[in-house]
Amino acid sequence: MFRHIVVLADRHPASVHAARHAYELTRALGGRVTLLHVLEGNTSRDREAAEQHVKALSVGARRPPHEVILPLGNHDVRHKIATFAAQHQVDLIVIGLSGDGSLLDEALGRLGVSLTQVSGVPVHLAGCAGGFGAPRSSRWNQVAETASVRQKTL
Repeated sequence: MFRHIVVLADRHPASVHAARHAYELTRALGGRVTLLHVLEGNTSRDREAAEQHVKALSVGARRPPHEVILPLGNHDVRHKIATFAAQHQVDLIVIGLSGDGSLLDEALGRLGVSLTQVSGVPVHLAGCAGGFGAPRSSRWNQVAETASVRQKTL
């Protein structure tokens, strides 16, 4: 199933929810998480800020996620992510959305569709309607918990 999950770790507050969601998936189904930040500027200040953000996102993971910061350079962001996904055998890409219907959410949704077309890897849009607090209980959480219990009994 999803053995290697990549979370796009941009500075959007919803990336926190996306990381938590990926951690829940790997707890239930196994696998590993990579936090991927595509760095647009390549100054030491930009890199340092990206490293701090990615470190903050790793809090709450059962197993420490792999942290990757890729300089964008002259590449298109979707091709950069698709190339990374192909080279590292990624099974799922998770993108966080605020759920507020903003232009940024719309752009991230388009990026998700484009990534699926370019990479062939499924993209999961992890929305956090109702704010950025603790994720609300949902049917998916119940399914994941049931799978986790079954996996432990096997």
